[in-house]
Amino acid sequence: MISNAEQTVLLSSLGWVDHDALWRFDVRTFRVDSIPLASGARYVSLHASGSDTFAVAHHFDGARAEVTVRRVTEPARVLARAAVGDGTATLHGDDDAWQGVPRLYIAYLGFEPWKDFVLVNISSRTGPIEVQRLDWYGDSYDKMYQGVVDVLEIPGGTSALVSVQRSSRLILHDLATGTQKGFVDLAGKLGNPKLRWRSAPQEIWASDYDTIVVIDPKQWRATRSARVQGGANGSQQLIGEYSFGPDGACIVARPFGGDVVSLDPSTLKIRQTASVGRQPLEAAALPGGDVVARDWKTGDVLRGSLRRRGIFGRS
Repeated sequence: MISNAEQTVLLSSLGWVDHDALWRFDVRTFRVDSIPLASGARYVSLHASGSDTFAVAHHFDGARAEVTVRRVTEPARVLARAAVGDGTATLHGDDDAWQGVPRLYIAYLGFEPWKDFVLVNISSRTGPIEVQRLDWYGDSYDKMYQGVVDVLEIPGGTSALVSVQRSSRLILHDLATGTQKGFVDLAGKLGNPKLRWRSAPQEIWASDYDTIVVIDPKQWRATRSARVQGGANGSQQLIGEYSFGPDGACIVARPFGGDVVSLDPSTLKIRQTASVGRQPLEAAALPGGDVVARDWKTGDVLRGSLRRRGIFGRS
């Protein structure tokens, strides 16, 4: 779930609910609507870097890859488009639009010479679209069940972290060669890690099934972690998406708790909880402590308010 700087508009897309469309929530009026993108994609994913523009990655089950840049407040309008097909790679629109969004995207291309997950590098100021093979993604992975999940560019432009489905090992990927130059082990929970960069202080955050892990990008090791969603009799229950709230806290949706929690970024202890009901899969915290979330199965909007816990702790 992403928003503009003023947090007056929230955008989301759950593939099994929204398919080739965006879900929009107007914070001032509480109005929800759907914005069809008409790209023909089976589903889309949203990517942002903290500006008022964002990127939509359109997923076509291998037939092609496409990324469009849009404004949060005007999401139906395409500012720029990048497309990779069989033997083609094209850029259209405003070159400057790419400066406000990530330049790295994971895509699956089902045609030669790729027929695999690849890294798509879009930087219109420095040249054409680059499609790069992930040389380390080989026989050590069960590709029927272990797709490539996420990529995070490391400031400096020479490396990226890449996560793989059902794996607690992040790969430090060399952007010049496509090879592995290192790795970072998470909590051993075999989740589908989602990656975030936190600039103050400079840290990398990752989810690992029911656990949040914080990584030092200088030493390439986990410095702290916390299990955020506990299960009955010691069982594991996955957490939903996480984000950072207006006060810098980590906001985590807990679908099996029917709530959204706020973690202290220094200790990873739960300091506030918002009961929203049902199964929140993703959430955003607004100024003042209100929370907007989406239900896992239906995509329906869920709302609540963060309340401070009596004693800091995990649950």
